[in-house]
Amino acid sequence: MTVHPSSHVAKPQRRLCKKTSLKQSSKPLIINSTGEVSLPPSTVARLANTENQPPNKQFIIKERHPDYVVVQSAFDRETLLDIQQFLKRKRPRAARMKNEGGDSDDERKARYDDRDCAVSWFSASMECPWLHKRLAAIVRLVGNAEWPLLKVGMHGQLLCEYEQTQYAVYGANQHFRAWHQDAYAQGHDPEDARQLTLVVMLSERSAYTGGTFDAKVPGPSGRKRIRKIDLHAGDVVVFPAKQLEHRVSVVKSGVRKSLVFWACDKASCKYFAGEHV
Repeated sequence: MTVHPSSHVAKPQRRLCKKTSLKQSSKPLIINSTGEVSLPPSTVARLANTENQPPNKQFIIKERHPDYVVVQSAFDRETLLDIQQFLKRKRPRAARMKNEGGDSDDERKARYDDRDCAVSWFSASMECPWLHKRLAAIVRLVGNAEWPLLKVGMHGQLLCEYEQTQYAVYGANQHFRAWHQDAYAQGHDPEDARQLTLVVMLSERSAYTGGTFDAKVPGPSGRKRIRKIDLHAGDVVVFPAKQLEHRVSVVKSGVRKSLVFWACDKASCKYFAGEHV
């Protein structure tokens, strides 16, 4: 059957495809025999002081919205430099959406033009435990406090899994212009276990132009409107993975770098409930 442009065709669900400028720090990171990256003692002490504060003092909420919150300076400048030093070991490659085909990146971009950036995936818990610990604390003390989507154990620990962390790099004219969610309540893919998303801004706002984090949120009339979320280096935007439609606008100049971290609950996903075909 021929489908004409005027025909009403349901939009495909768009989601991230999972893996199947700051001054560079001169401080060497410590890599142990298992490949884990350790922080310099001064940074360890600084983070420990933060963790010893009461939960409501550990993180400052810069902006609160029913669909997202922004944590201000969740990572200070010194820790951001340590993260950048760790990420030097990564080699990001061209990203693609899950439902895309194509034998080459050029063919894919010509066909879809929905996402153009480079990504690398890594296990924060294995490769960079101090980073994982900080991100997991934001999930527990901010994300699950705002939206209690994850079960909590008798000792206050979250009963969830963490997906691999995504390192994303956007250069000039690159983007993630496709409106998408990170998961879907009625989805049948492993990624639909995602419950909470954290996006960590690594780049100073002066390091690039464009590249805004845009979100679709309900307006006064109930209709969706676009909100541009202001993110500075070290800020983290937190939101329910199955709720917020978002995108990254075109970077006009410079380089924009970020991390994306997901907390997952397999019980919330039909794929892991054995309902996938």
